[in-house]
Amino acid sequence: MKPPPGQCRQCWTHAYDKSIHRRLKPGQDCGPCLDHLHNGCPPEGKAPKKQSSWW
Repeated sequence: MKPPPGQCRQCWTHAYDKSIHRRLKPGQDCGPCLDHLHNGCPPEGKAPKKQSSWW
């Protein structure tokens, strides 16, 4: 799945791909999700935005 422009690839994938969190036990937190929650998304992890073309 490809995230929409400007969205973090990891956050988008973890939100919409159920197989990633299926392996976690009940009540267990996902390490990469917690890392993004506390530290934010890295700029290089975001899908590129479309160039504005009205100029």
